[in-house]
Amino acid sequence: MAPHSPGTDQIETLLWIGFVAATILIVAVNAGLIYALRRRRAEHHAEARETSVGRRLQLRAGGALAAFAVVLLVLSLVYTERAREAPASGPAGLQAEERLRIEATGQQWLWRYDYPNEAFSYYKLVVPVDTAVELDLVSTDVVHTWDVPELAGKRDAVPGKTNQVLFSADREGTYFGQSATLSGQAYAAMRTEVEVVSPERYEAFIEQRKSDIQAAQDRVVGLIKAGETP
Repeated sequence: MAPHSPGTDQIETLLWIGFVAATILIVAVNAGLIYALRRRRAEHHAEARETSVGRRLQLRAGGALAAFAVVLLVLSLVYTERAREAPASGPAGLQAEERLRIEATGQQWLWRYDYPNEAFSYYKLVVPVDTAVELDLVSTDVVHTWDVPELAGKRDAVPGKTNQVLFSADREGTYFGQSATLSGQAYAAMRTEVEVVSPERYEAFIEQRKSDIQAAQDRVVGLIKAGETP
């Protein structure tokens, strides 16, 4: 999946670095084994005896492994720090002094999103393009994981604690996520969808949601006052 938010490209780079490092180690270990087997093949029927390698070779191998580990550590620190940088809103995004804060509540087995104007939605999160979004993750029961790979790294929603996901989508469109933590029988069906729209469409959406919610509440209150069952 192509990254569409600052930080996700660094995460993808880290994954490739890990893959390349693992490949190099696998190739080196197998090459050493093949070399050792071919070297001792002529002595297949000889009496078993202890073998050893020179101290100089040991030092070289140890130095190479140490240098390899240091390079991996430095690259990991650099790209991890870059991935943690908070994104900023751009000129095409929602014009506000602060990040757009939305609360995401995980529950078995559905996500609820509460917007700043007291509107809310289930399953689908709607955000404006080119806008810094701060998603506050909470849980009502067990640990759930919010995972939309194209926009941000995995983060857990933990009961009694609030975790943050920061992202800024660079393109309008729909991005999908699914559960990444076993949270009960139906965790595999706990999915989410992030729809990135223009700032104008976002504002119209949350206003319409608030209006619909208020209308539904007014209808229920009216039925109760009239003595009817909602």
